[in-house]
This record gives sequence, structure tokens and C-alpha cells, in this order.
Amino acid sequence: MLKEHSSFVKQSIAVLDCFLVFIAFYAAYFLVGNHKELLPVMNYWVMFAGFLGFYLYFAWTRSLFSVLHFNWMSGLLWRIVMIFVSAGFLGAAILYLLPDNHNSRFLYLTFALIAFCLILIEKLLIKQVIAQIRRNNLNTTPIILVGRGRDAAQVNQEICCHPEWGLRIIRKLDLSISPAEFEEILKSYYVEEVFFCIPRKITTEGYPVDMYLQICEEMGRPARIFLNISGATFYARWEYHEFLQRSTLVSHTVELDPDQILFKRIFDVCGALAGLTILIILYPFLALAIKLTSKGPVFFKQVRVGKNGKRFVIYKFRSMANDAEKRKEELMTHNECDGAVFKMKDDPRVTSVGKFMRKLSLDEFPQFINVIKGEMSLVGTRPPTPDEVSKYQKWHHRRISIRPGITGMWQVSGRNAITNFDEIVKLDLKYIDNWSIWEDIKIITKTFLILFKREGAY
Repeated sequence: MLKEHSSFVKQSIAVLDCFLVFIAFYAAYFLVGNHKELLPVMNYWVMFAGFLGFYLYFAWTRSLFSVLHFNWMSGLLWRIVMIFVSAGFLGAAILYLLPDNHNSRFLYLTFALIAFCLILIEKLLIKQVIAQIRRNNLNTTPIILVGRGRDAAQVNQEICCHPEWGLRIIRKLDLSISPAEFEEILKSYYVEEVFFCIPRKITTEGYPVDMYLQICEEMGRPARIFLNISGATFYARWEYHEFLQRSTLVSHTVELDPDQILFKRIFDVCGALAGLTILIILYPFLALAIKLTSKGPVFFKQVRVGKNGKRFVIYKFRSMANDAEKRKEELMTHNECDGAVFKMKDDPRVTSVGKFMRKLSLDEFPQFINVIKGEMSLVGTRPPTPDEVSKYQKWHHRRISIRPGITGMWQVSGRNAITNFDEIVKLDLKYIDNWSIWEDIKIITKTFLILFKREGAY
């Protein structure tokens, strides 16, 4: 929500912080070494590693790297102080357990103080840069504002008067809009959140907001309500937040805490790096085979729909003829799946090399590039095409409320044996509602077993 999980930016800031902490450590060693005899610097590596580890943990869980999130700018100084206090005490506790020849209290205090100053200066500079970028209407969060009356007008005015918040209202909708029109707008726009500035009932006859909230819920779009509201949805979770100095409740069907986000991203990056290593090894052989057996590029690139409707370009080894997309329409009558997905066992567009690659899922390896870029995850839901999404029923949209994956629940639960699209979506929603890092490991393990048995792919 509101770009608080922008992986690339968060990781870049984390890397920069690691570098600054490293500089602080060597600066402290140099300064203290001029006044006090110290052992060689490598004797104090535990001091550096321990403090850095605790700092990264507390900085991540307290959103110190989430510079694109609106709340990042509030209470910044106090948050940095508390992070350093927490990391400092835990780091000192570890040093207390070590022999004296690996410890220097004065060095540790100097190191922590210099690191604090460097991080504080860095964060204040980033705050100014981000504010300036947002004032230029760049890197903003697209939202839809639904409502009427004084409260809605004030929210609209405050957002417009504070571009540094990074909020961009792409549509203002009056309460007269029908649920069907509202649903079509959500389908048509890349929207991170919907702001509702309305009471649950505004006339004696009643104006229920529940239908609109249920549309957001079923399509996986976060909704921010600027009032007290409850009982409007069936299974979305609600959280209280102070936002724009108002009491709001946020409903969401997908939300991972910072620790879960961290573990999943580390898991993705490690797996993607291993996959890219294999990709580099396979590339010369597969590229040559693809070029020798059919005309066209080595890689197949296609626009897919990712989290919350954001589009990206997916990469695969080309396993079909170069005109495969043009020939798709004439083959639609042979579609073996019911609903918004196309599957055909003996697809004439697949090349001889393509059949071999698909049997071993070798064509999927370039997708590790998408994982590194943060557009996909190792495990998630299948990324659909815009054409497929246009055929979705309302409740189908919740399957794209998370980052899509290279493999997922559908792929390890029968894959091509499941021909009903509704059943595929139900498997995806089961994964979304019951996610855990162990579930990801379980799905990846099953994926490898299926590959070794050469089942399911065609």
C-alpha cells in the first residue's frame, strides 16, 4: 500500500546504510587508534557485524527504508534514535559475552555515535530529495478519492497542498457513481489505494458503502476509510491507522508484516541469484538451439499484469514460433481451459526445441530477471496477460493483489489437469490467505519433484 513495499528502493537504501555503517566503523577505529592502543581491526569484526545486523533488523521493521511511504517522514528523528538505542544495547550485550581482546567499549561507543550521525544526515538528505521529487509530481502514489462533503473536500485540499506526501489523486468520484461503474474504473486504472470519505449512510433511505468496499475486497485493492466503520466486509482484515491527522480503518486481504516481507525478499533474491547462475550456463546452448530451429529472437517478451494491476514485461526463452500471438485467436476453439486462461496440449505454435524446454521448464529461467527486479517472486500466482484480466470476474482480481510468481499452488496441484479457471483462482486465493515462508519452501520442493518426474508441463 502506498508503495511502502517498493523493494528496489528499500534495498538500495539498506545497501547505502550498510556502507555508511562500514565507514563509521573504520572512522571510529582510526580516531580511537590515535589515542588508544588497539588490536588489528579484524579483531573487532564481531562488533561491526553484530551492530550492523541489529541495526538492519530494527531499521527494516520500523520502516526506515520505506522512503516512498507517506508516514516515513513523520517522527523520523525519534525513530532513528530508538533504532540506534535498540541496536546499540543488543550489540553491547553480545560484546559483553566476548573475551576482552575482542572488545573495546570506547571504540564501540565512538562507532555507534559516528554511525548515528552519518545515518541521520543521510536520512534528512533523502527526505529533502524525496520531497522535492514528489513536488515535481514524480514517484507518486495513484489513489482514487470517493466521497462528498466537507471531509472529502478537506482531504482533497490537503493532498493537493502537500505534494511532498507523494499522493496523486487520479480520479475523484462522487457518491452517485454506481457499483458497476466503480468496478470498471478499478479494472481500468493502476490504483494503489481507494480513499472513502463518506459515512455508511447519508440519507434516511440509506446509502450503503458496503458494496464498494466489497468490490475493493474481492479485487484485492486496499481501501482507506476516513471514519469509524465495521461489519462492511466478510473476510478482509481491518487495521486502525492515524492518517492525515484523522482516524482511519484500512481493510486489506493481503498484508505481510515487515519481517515476513524481509524473509520473502531475501528468499527470492537468493533463489533468483542461483537461477541466474544456471541461466548464464544454459544461455549459449539454448540460444543457439532456438536460433537454428526457428526465426525470431531468443527471448520472448510479453506484457503481464502484476500486483494490483501494475504492468511489467515478462522474460522467457522463446518456445513458440515468432508469430504465435497472431495465431492465438484461430486456436481459441481448442482451448482446454474454461475461463480467462489459454491452454492447449498439442499447440502447433510450439517449436521442437520449445517442447523440450517446456518439458523441463527451461523456458521459465529468464523470469529470474523479473524476480531480481522485484516484479515477480519465486512463489506466487501466475502472471496473467491484460487480455486475460479483461475477462476476469470481480472476485478473480484478488489473485493479482500480490506479486506474481514463477511457480505457485496451481503448478504443484495438478497444473494442466485443472482446466477450470475458477478452480485455479481458488488455489491462488488459498495461497494468498495462508501464506508462510514454509509454504513457499514446500511449493518449491514440490516444483522440483514435478520437474524430475517430468509431469504437468506442455
